[in-house]
Amino acid sequence: MTTGNSIQSNSSVRLPEEWVSRERIRELLCSLNWLSDDNRLDELLAQFTDDMTYEIEGMAVFHDKPSLRSFLEEVVGSFGMRIHRTSNEIIEVSGDKAKSRCYWRADLERGGKALVSAGRYFDEFVCLDGVWKVRSRRATMTYISPLDEGWGRTRYFSLA
Repeated sequence: MTTGNSIQSNSSVRLPEEWVSRERIRELLCSLNWLSDDNRLDELLAQFTDDMTYEIEGMAVFHDKPSLRSFLEEVVGSFGMRIHRTSNEIIEVSGDKAKSRCYWRADLERGGKALVSAGRYFDEFVCLDGVWKVRSRRATMTYISPLDEGWGRTRYFSLA
């Protein structure tokens, strides 16, 4: 007996297409991490719809790819090393639309200082011509802290 997971549903049968869509979205989530970490911005931005929205809660909201690119080049590009990952993905598919929420964590280096950071992503997707794309992403940050201090001591390290 399985309980408390996404395998069971209130609906009687899940269509195989929904499982395929979930896996494609999970791969898209992982690709976003790899492309960002490797600074492959053209490929990264191609994963978003033209009418995209990207919000970093409490910091900025981007409504187009050029402004998101500028942010990624300036802020994200300022880290010498990035290892970014997502986990605990919950993906809900409804036809050609989907939503997900997951945790993210990143190990970073900036100016010789090792940092750890974590938060959550809340994403909306749309399937265009058989390809899943990100329509919106909201990122929250739980902490960004020096590795040698940890989030218990310094929850929000200044990036200025």
